[in-house]
Amino acid sequence: MGTMANAFLGVIFWVLALANTLLMFKLWGYAFDHERMVSSAPRPLMLTHRAIGYLFLGIYLYLMSQMVPRMWEYQVELPARTVAHLTMGISIGVILGVKILIVRFFKHLESTMVPFLGIVLLVCTTVLIGLSVPISLREAYVSKRLAGGTAFGAQGIERVKTLLPKAGLPADIPLQQLATLSGLNQGRGVLLRKCVQCHDLRTVLAKPRTPEGWIETVRRMAERSVLQPISEAEQWYVTAYLVAVSPDLQKSVQRKRHQELGQVSAEAVRKPVVPAKGRMAPPQLFDLGGAKVVFESTCNGCHSLTNVENSPPESEAEARNLVARMVENGLNAERAKLEQIVFYLSKTYAK
Repeated sequence: MGTMANAFLGVIFWVLALANTLLMFKLWGYAFDHERMVSSAPRPLMLTHRAIGYLFLGIYLYLMSQMVPRMWEYQVELPARTVAHLTMGISIGVILGVKILIVRFFKHLESTMVPFLGIVLLVCTTVLIGLSVPISLREAYVSKRLAGGTAFGAQGIERVKTLLPKAGLPADIPLQQLATLSGLNQGRGVLLRKCVQCHDLRTVLAKPRTPEGWIETVRRMAERSVLQPISEAEQWYVTAYLVAVSPDLQKSVQRKRHQELGQVSAEAVRKPVVPAKGRMAPPQLFDLGGAKVVFESTCNGCHSLTNVENSPPESEAEARNLVARMVENGLNAERAKLEQIVFYLSKTYAK
């Protein structure tokens, strides 16, 4: 079952917990015969309460069957939210077990313990759903927003067609099929069905990468996927999707990058480097062909190179300002690479 389906089931799970708690308040308003251990509540209400309880238990067992195996997929320490989510899930199971034992075998505790356990069960269920459903809805929104952005437009698809052949994919991969609207949607589906089984979408999309970087990331994650393996074909589709949305990801982290890194890094780029001996090659020793490769592989990961051709820098200072703006927008690269890009732009376009 997909992430959104589980989120919908989680909402039903919480509604059942709330309904049973309110019904419990109603039932415990009726007289209770402590000698016979029998309530005077109407039998239809009792049966409804019991049916909701069984349905709640069934959904709980299903959700746990989805969650527990995923824990084995993690190769690193679990995130704090996941730990809290798992703790609440286990707590609900323990409370349910104790409540069932009291109702079935220790009825002398029923009048005092069951109402308390019912309230605690509702609280734990609320925390559990609160830790998961809003994140799932946010992931669906982010994914839908990315799909509605420039990535799935004509220019975005053309950009993917240009980048994929240079990214190191095997020759027998149907590259033209990957770089289509249906192919990108298929990759998005893989991301939402399988990748988020072990990661929040925020974790997957936290840092835009080059096409080569996405290939390596997807391959590494596929090797760690055991219970829900990602096939080789699915790897290529999800890689194409991630390559397609990288420019939009770059825009989404622009403000954070600007706050954390932008001003200092951008100002550093604007100032010509006086390289220390043995640390960085002087600009005049850069190879123009090598600098062009660095420029294309670094800049084309987030936007079309025609942007530069349409409005080229006319001096080294303009080239530095251009690269500095890219840093402010989230470009994260070594200073040596940035200097090679400045060198290439200056030599190619400056008058």
